[in-house]
Parts: sequence; C-alpha cells; structure tokens
Amino acid sequence: MRNNQHMRYEVISHTADTGIIAYGVTPEELFENTAWGMFDLMFDLAQLTPVHDVPVMATGDGVEDLLVNWLSELLFHAENLDLALCYFTVDRLEEGGVQGSAGGVPVDDVVLRGPPIKAVTYHELSVTENPDGWWARLIFDV
Repeated sequence: MRNNQHMRYEVISHTADTGIIAYGVTPEELFENTAWGMFDLMFDLAQLTPVHDVPVMATGDGVEDLLVNWLSELLFHAENLDLALCYFTVDRLEEGGVQGSAGGVPVDDVVLRGPPIKAVTYHELSVTENPDGWWARLIFDV
C-alpha cells in the first residue's frame, strides 16, 4: 500500500474532464487537500500567499455529499470574489455540515495553468477510509 502521508493529491486521467485522488490522515485534512488539488489544477499554488480570507460553510447528507458541497462553495466564492484560493482550513466537520475558511489572491495576480473548473461532479465519486487515513476520488467538469 502506498504511503500518502505527504502527498496531497494526484491527477487522474479522464476522457473529457479532469480528476484527482486526494489523501488525508483525517477527514478534515482530506477536505483541505481536495480543495488544494482542485485549485492547484487551475493555478500553481505552491508560491502563493493568501491575502484575502473567506469563511466557507456547506451542508450535505453523508461525507461524499459534504465534500462535493464544500468544493462547490469554494468554487462559488472564488468566482464571485475573483480569487485564486490557495489556503484551506476545515475547523469543524460533522454529520450534516462542514465549516472552515479559505484564503486567496486576486486572479489577476496569477497565471492560469490549467482549464478553469466549472463544477464538481458526482461521477465516479468515492470517499474511503483505510488504515493509512482517508482518500477521495473526484472528477471535475472543465
């Protein structure tokens, strides 16, 4: 079994869209890393330092629904505020809801490195706990 302790995510190929498998030791870290992976597909996040903070809340039925709604909220805030989000924190994750924050920089200050993500899909979605932690498979509509 692969040790993904230091790996946030990896890109997976998909015919028309793009996807990731994200990892986390805890469910909270998994949610943070899926957000990182989603925005890192669009922007090179490694060198960015957030200058704007955004509170983020989402509700849902079950962990998969919560994950899709969390990522969808992040996309909504990024689009409406013209931000490249580059920092993610989950403060509370419980049945029915997730609460946290994101930080970002103005989109005009960064170069788009991949196609913009339009939406998070339920296609081939899975969230799994194993002895090493958590992982999620997500496909994004680009």
